[in-house]
Order: sequence, then C-alpha cells, then structure tokens
Amino acid sequence: MTSRLRIMPQIMLASVRAVSITIIIELAMIVVGLILLIALAQAAPDGGSTGSLNLITSPLPISLSGPPGSTLTTDIRIKNGSTHDETLKVTLMKFAAYGEEGKPAIAEREPGDNYFDWVSFSPQTFAAPPNEWVTVKMTVKLPPTAAFGYYYAAVFSRAGAPEKSSGRQNVLVGSTAVLALVEAQVPNAKRTANIASFSADQRFYEFLPATFRVKVHNSGNVHLIPTGNIYISRGDKTVATLKVNSAQGNVLPNSNRAFTAAWKDGFPVYTEKESGGQVVLDKDGKQVTDLKWDYSKASKLRFGHYTAHLLMAYDDGKQDVPLEAVVSFWVIPWRVIGMGLIVGLFAAVGIWSTGRSVARKTKQVRKSGRK
Repeated sequence: MTSRLRIMPQIMLASVRAVSITIIIELAMIVVGLILLIALAQAAPDGGSTGSLNLITSPLPISLSGPPGSTLTTDIRIKNGSTHDETLKVTLMKFAAYGEEGKPAIAEREPGDNYFDWVSFSPQTFAAPPNEWVTVKMTVKLPPTAAFGYYYAAVFSRAGAPEKSSGRQNVLVGSTAVLALVEAQVPNAKRTANIASFSADQRFYEFLPATFRVKVHNSGNVHLIPTGNIYISRGDKTVATLKVNSAQGNVLPNSNRAFTAAWKDGFPVYTEKESGGQVVLDKDGKQVTDLKWDYSKASKLRFGHYTAHLLMAYDDGKQDVPLEAVVSFWVIPWRVIGMGLIVGLFAAVGIWSTGRSVARKTKQVRKSGRK
C-alpha cells in the first residue's frame, strides 16, 4: 500500500508534463498558422489578384453585319466587380453551338481560321479599377472574299495568366467571354429553318404548370432569330398566350436550338420550393415543388382537353417566314374531382336522409289526422 502511494505522485507528475507538452505544441501550431495567414495577407493585400475574377460585360451578345470589304466596329464595356485593381487582356477565340440549350462551345484558333486575322482590339491590355467601366473597341475588317457568318468570342482574363482551356468547352476557367456574331452580307446567303419538334413535357396533367419545348433547326448558312408565341386554347376559346424566345436567342447554321415556355396560370399550381433564396433540389438533383392553393385564383381551375398552337417566324432577308406546330394535352385535377365527388356524395346522402325524415313525419301527421 505504501509503495503504491509513493508511485502515485510520480504518475501524476508525468501526466502533468505530458499535458504541458501537448499544450505547448498546440500553441506553437496556432502561432505558426497566424504567421502564415499574415504573410499571405501581406502578399495579397485587399484580396489580391489570386482570387476569382469578377467581371461584368455589356452588351451580351454582340451582333454585327455589313457587306464584304467593310469595316465593322463595336464597343465592349467591361467592369471589374472586385475590390482591388486588375490588369486585364483580351484575346480572340471562336464559338459554336454546344447542345441545344443555347450554350456556346468556346474553342481556340485552328489551322485555316484566317478570319481571326480580321479582328483587332483597342486597347488589348488595360488597367481595370474596381467598379469602373472600361471600354474596349472591337474592329472587324471584312475582306472582299468574306461571306456568311463568323462567330467570335472576345475573352477577357488577367494579363500574364494563361487561359486554362483545352479543346471545345462551354466554360473558360478564370475568364469571361463576350460572344460576337458577325455576318458578311452576300446575295447568296441562305436563311432556312424549320420546327424539328414541338412537345409538352407530359400528356396528362393534374395541375399546372405545363412546359412546352420547341426545337428549331437552322439548315441555312447564317444565324437567325426565330420568335413567336404559343396559343393555348380549350375548344374555340384561347385561354393563354406564351412567348417563345423573347430574349432574341440566335440559332447557328446547321444546328438545333431548343426553347421552352411554361403555362403557370392555374389553380392550384406547382411552384418551385426555395429555402434561404435558393432552389431546393432532391437527391437526384431535380427541383422540389410545392402545390400552392391560392384561392383568389379558384376561377382558374383547369380541366379538360387543351390545344397548344405554336406560331413562330424568322427573317429570311426578304420577309418573315412563318413556322407552325400543334400539340394537345389534358388537364384532369383528380384530387379536386375526388373531393368534389365526396362532398357531392355527402350532400346527396344528407338530402336523402332529410327527405326520408320529412316523408316519415308527413306520413305520421296524416295517420294522426285520420284518427
């Protein structure tokens, strides 16, 4: 027992020493971390130029046209949205259609792309103070041999920083691209388009929205802008009009582009669920929706067979060419119908019970009157 009591203080002293060493090591690590943070802050004051590039450009996109041999110019305005100075440069790339949603596939110059030599920028390298607009002039000198469409991307990035790109892509890391669609006007330009498909996302709906997808194919050799409306009718009555391509999106030659429009004016209606200003997604990455019952719109309960008539048009250089397509769908609010049937059933039972009760009382009154 005595030997154990002698050993206890030694064990306690060793424990205290171990804890002290651990505390000293942790304090040393904290001090080293603070020193590193201070060094990084001094190396990049006020955010430095090592952070992400925050640029705002206008206009987007650019559309230029002129005859071969002419010189076309436009101003590109760019603003540094960060809190520190930047030194920027502008370089030239090209773009093509990427998928069918209007995204551009940015690509570098390839052998045979002599039309890159027609373009110049002034200035090409410039200082961009915080929250100030800087104007860069883009000049395109069309040679006499130019014809049809040319699709450029003016790429703004930090001066001295290499563009992180390889092959065709729709995102440039550390850069901002302004798209420029240039047309050399020639008599044999071909502007031809057709509706490749027109569809609703469902055949049957319980409640709105109903989303429509229009795919336009450009079979010509220059870009064009198809616009129009979808007229939704029930029988002979038009109940809604939806705009298609109100943003004036271009369809590039030999490519498809899809446009969507949603009919949301109904009761009740599914709305996108948000939390903290952000759209809520499920585990599969799809938007979560809530069924909204706004009883002030109860008169807009949709029920029955509907027809969506698409009417678009594009300019072929001489006149507007119409494009048409039709799709039909059903809106059947099963839950509302079910609730209506249940209420109607209870009402019928109540009327039947009341009538039966009245009939019994009438019969009793008649019997008592005979007596």
